[in-house]
Amino acid sequence: MKELRQCPQRTVSSSGSSLSSQWISLILAFRVFHILRLFNIYWDMNAVTKDTPAPPGVGLVQKTLQILDLFQMDAPTWSQGEIAEATGMPKSTVSRLVKFLADRGFLTLLAERNRYSLGPAAIDLGRRASALFDIRGLCRPVLEQLSFETRETVILTSVVGAGGAVRCVDQIESTREGLRVFEQIGSIFPLHAGAAPRAVLVLLDEAERDRYLSRQLAPITDRTLVDPVALRQNIALAEKTGYVVSYGETYEGVTGIGAAFSWSNGCPAGSLAIAIPTPRATPDVVKRSGELLKAACLRVNALLSADSAASQPKDGSQ
Repeated sequence: MKELRQCPQRTVSSSGSSLSSQWISLILAFRVFHILRLFNIYWDMNAVTKDTPAPPGVGLVQKTLQILDLFQMDAPTWSQGEIAEATGMPKSTVSRLVKFLADRGFLTLLAERNRYSLGPAAIDLGRRASALFDIRGLCRPVLEQLSFETRETVILTSVVGAGGAVRCVDQIESTREGLRVFEQIGSIFPLHAGAAPRAVLVLLDEAERDRYLSRQLAPITDRTLVDPVALRQNIALAEKTGYVVSYGETYEGVTGIGAAFSWSNGCPAGSLAIAIPTPRATPDVVKRSGELLKAACLRVNALLSADSAASQPKDGSQ
């Protein structure tokens, strides 16, 4: 079990006390940064540095966050020279900050390549952040409003792992008489199968979507779309309407309508869906449900935005 440790005092001139407090603030800032990055809630640190006046004493924090922000999925390793070039910082500053991060486990030196990647302290912090984030609690009022407006079963999903599937993390069952749809909390569905998963597929950028559709896709029912051409046509329609409609793709006799919500950087975070017994799913009902879902996802987007990151608490999907 790791714990938060205060950075040791440095023996410097009369400014030593101020410098030590900056390092302590820096450690705390790393915690906040990695919680945000775990859920893709991050920003352009160059823009922040340039456009936002820095309160006294936080310039060191901003510079360090700029360095950490360079480590992306498509750029997982950096040399000190590359960091200096990308951030515009002096090499001496980069050297000091990188050493500080590496000493505390936030960066790891890949010795044979003289390059750095995110380290075990960042991974450990991410796991703890995962245990503290409650997307169900965050979205519950939105789910309840959808339930009230439709009286049908409403479902919340979150993206699983590397993003090739979604997991059902919450639902509110239909209050209507007769046929009702139930979903098993914890069920995982691939992105091509059904309205809730495919809504997430719609939000992927074109390259990610192409990679997913190049796989061998397995059906869940006889009506599950697995042909890439048919899936692309369905996705194109969803891009126009703002929601996905599926018919019996995960359960026979059930029509699904789904829309996705995203993190502040546009990456999909999950989806909301309404599951309706097909006899009740008239064209008017489907259209109204889709419009309600679009509005609901906009509300979730606002909740997940970087502006409200400080208030985000436990993720049932991790």
